[in-house]
Amino acid sequence: MKMFQFITIADHIDSIPSSNRYDNTSSTAKMHSFLLLSGLLGLASAAPTSSTPITRQWTPQEPGSIPRHSGSRGFRLRVNVTDPSLDLTPAVHNLFLSTAHIGPAQNRAVVSSSGPIFYQNGTYADIANYRAGILTDAGPPESPFPEALQYQQGSDETKGSELFISAGTPGAGTAISKLTYPYSTLEILEGAPIVSSFIVCGNTTIPYYGESKQFEVVNWLQGTRDATGTHLRVPEGCVAVNLVPECAHEFGELPEGAAYGRTFVNDVRCYESMAAIDWSKYAY
Repeated sequence: MKMFQFITIADHIDSIPSSNRYDNTSSTAKMHSFLLLSGLLGLASAAPTSSTPITRQWTPQEPGSIPRHSGSRGFRLRVNVTDPSLDLTPAVHNLFLSTAHIGPAQNRAVVSSSGPIFYQNGTYADIANYRAGILTDAGPPESPFPEALQYQQGSDETKGSELFISAGTPGAGTAISKLTYPYSTLEILEGAPIVSSFIVCGNTTIPYYGESKQFEVVNWLQGTRDATGTHLRVPEGCVAVNLVPECAHEFGELPEGAAYGRTFVNDVRCYESMAAIDWSKYAY
């Protein structure tokens, strides 16, 4: 018998106009300043969405206070367990979003003690309409290529969509939260308003490595809303998390002759040290 955790989380209110969503069959979807590698992963399929409008509820425990943020073009994504009492063993709180290689320019998203530098790529219009992408540089320093945060429905429906960091088109709606939000965090806002959270699932095997090696993998799970609040049905062995940008000021320029550029990389709100923030002061 499968066991589940039920938790309450903050809600999302943003949606993407249908005319502005990524569409893998549309000829109008444009990529800015990064190389599309043919023959590799394309646009990841989105999970089903809810049509019920959701109200975001931000209620800091100390009125008027929010964590002090900074700004940077580069950032690492750090795991913030939404309820520390439900953390996995070993703990995943404060670990980094990282990668496990599963094929040429293809990686499953996992958590680790270190992680790559990400950046948000897109024009102002892309960002406003959730058409920007979250990218990272891969390959050797002298000839790098971009990999994008993507997602697709996994084989286990109770664990939602699996996250990947691979060559190809970024997953629709992946972005750092807008300035109108008091907290900065990675979001996936695709389609109609939805209730969702990232989850980390421990002791998970990845087919590429066989049964002998286990990982803490990262998925994107959608929830439901009822009269008592907003709930995620988190499977046993998993925990709901936020992926919080921590500033990486060492993010640099590309080598001369690189096949893509930094023209549309933009600053994001990030935190100098996520681990130094006492998140218990905030309803997050």
